[in-house]
Amino acid sequence: MSRTVGPYTDVTTARVEGAYELCEGLDENARPVQILTLGTTSSKDPARRGLLSDTVAWAYATAGPEDAPILVADLEAEQPYVVVLRDARLRGADRIMDRLLALGPATGPLPVGPAAAAQRAAHQMAAAQRSAAPASPAGVSGPPSPPPMSPPVVMIAPPKRRSQLKPILIGIGSVVVVLALVVGVWVVLSDPGGEDDGSAEPPTTAAVDGVSQAPAAEPTEAEGSKVPQWDADAPAERVGGSAYPEGAATATFAAVDWPFAFKVPSEFACTDDDATATCTADDGESEISVGWLPCEGECPNAARKMMREALPYQPLQELAGDVAYSERDQVYGRWRGSLSIFVTADDGTFQAWATADIDAEREEEGWHVFNDVLSQVLAKAAE
Repeated sequence: MSRTVGPYTDVTTARVEGAYELCEGLDENARPVQILTLGTTSSKDPARRGLLSDTVAWAYATAGPEDAPILVADLEAEQPYVVVLRDARLRGADRIMDRLLALGPATGPLPVGPAAAAQRAAHQMAAAQRSAAPASPAGVSGPPSPPPMSPPVVMIAPPKRRSQLKPILIGIGSVVVVLALVVGVWVVLSDPGGEDDGSAEPPTTAAVDGVSQAPAAEPTEAEGSKVPQWDADAPAERVGGSAYPEGAATATFAAVDWPFAFKVPSEFACTDDDATATCTADDGESEISVGWLPCEGECPNAARKMMREALPYQPLQELAGDVAYSERDQVYGRWRGSLSIFVTADDGTFQAWATADIDAEREEEGWHVFNDVLSQVLAKAAE
């Protein structure tokens, strides 16, 4: 049954995929259109609204002559929606919906953080497999199948799970300690005389003038590990915005076995999980993540492309020297971006990356972090 929705008439539901509904109708000029919107409940999920906004930005950036134009995109409405001209000769709003389905589950709230990376990576791999074209039958020649117009985009792969061996060893060690205590108490109680036969060894810690001469235990790094230093002499590099002004209030992040250190504004608090640092401010409303991933072997261009496309806010603008970045400000009050850098050091090639989803008023701070990461990484590669 058709209905009227705002200025659109003769509206009918054409397709429903969990949180997403695709309708068809006529606009105020009687043109056939497709209307893609979020369900009432899903419209209250900031993560799903953000995913819709990013996907619409992707649709604008990758639109070609075979794609129908986007007529209206009200992403700040209580129930955000996108209106695309309906033309049988052109690809319409279905490609936006397919993109959404490839980037996350169709129902329920979208996960955030490392869980989001794993979830979206799994969905993206499944979508890439579904889009693979079958081989041509033997004896039939023809032009090769073109690549899909929607390149796969996934989030950064989550950090490797910590080994379960450590808690097991701790449990075994606890049992051994308890047994040793029990045996020790039994030995003491079973000694009938408790007399000193003179065979006891002298204490290993000598005392001179009442001061113990035992060396004090000092924390040491694990053998082979190292902590990078922030390089104050690193040449200033930029992909946009500006660098930290002189005297800016910053904090340095440096973790064991990281290939580089970087600075964040002092208002951001950082936590690290293996090869990913998450820095937040504004009670978690502003988040900047920085990390690194080794690129195995000779790190061919295909591997670099795949790792670069694993970042959000696609497509990234590629610059010289295996540097790429993007920025998005389509969502009111938010500034988002991604940065990717590939460098080769003594121990191999790795990708340094950074992403930002912060309050729009902190945009310049986002550029400060991006530019600092770029400068520090390139300086390490030049050593």
